Amino acid sequence: MILCLDIGNSTVFMGLLQGSKVLSFLRVPSSSEAFVGQIANFLDGHTVDRVLLSSVVPSVTPLVEEAVLQVTSLPCSLVKRDLLPPFEIALDEPSSLGADRIADAAGAIHDYALPIIVVDLGTATTFSVIDTQGVFRGGSIGPGIYTSFRAITDKAAQLKDYRLLVPERVIGTNTQDCINSGIVNGHAAMIDGMVTRIEEETGMDYTVVLTGGMSGVVAPFCRRSIKVDETLILRGLYYLYSSSVS
Repeated sequence: MILCLDIGNSTVFMGLLQGSKVLSFLRVPSSSEAFVGQIANFLDGHTVDRVLLSSVVPSVTPLVEEAVLQVTSLPCSLVKRDLLPPFEIALDEPSSLGADRIADAAGAIHDYALPIIVVDLGTATTFSVIDTQGVFRGGSIGPGIYTSFRAITDKAAQLKDYRLLVPERVIGTNTQDCINSGIVNGHAAMIDGMVTRIEEETGMDYTVVLTGGMSGVVAPFCRRSIKVDETLILRGLYYLYSSSVS
């Protein structure tokens, strides 16, 4: 079995895989001080043969690596160090592409029809554009759902102490409903609009895959056909490993 972990700015996403099949997964806060116990509880006695890791938070990476070593006695194979992308990255600075987007792209190229846009809903919402030849062409980065929510509830004096809930309608009739609609419907509209603009700019129709912890919440509010794949990045880590040993 393989333990795959993705360290994001908000959460550490861990999954237990048998080959490319995700058996179980869990998200824990990136600010956690109990990685050893959380990883041990997640594995629940299962023995792993390999640990794969992507990270966009350098300060947390060694903490997770040390926790993994204590629990499994195995070192982590890291994206961009041990696990290199098997596809072309057509950016001005290819080395600047984040490990999470590399893993997302690896999963998308392997499992979906090209060309494809991967929309990852994390602390940031990222759009990754991959062409018909499997070349990573670029994309965009914007504020994520909870980042946007916290921005208005933390900064606006009269909008504190609200929760983010699934909206029942577009037009809210109270502050809570207005926030819900603005964040969720607004994010769905952004996804629809950005995909349309990408297609207009490139002259191609894309498969669109939505991933990340909020993907299942936002997808029903999007008007275009979207595939939801919460574990894409975990399988992507496995495909990166497979290509590195083949």
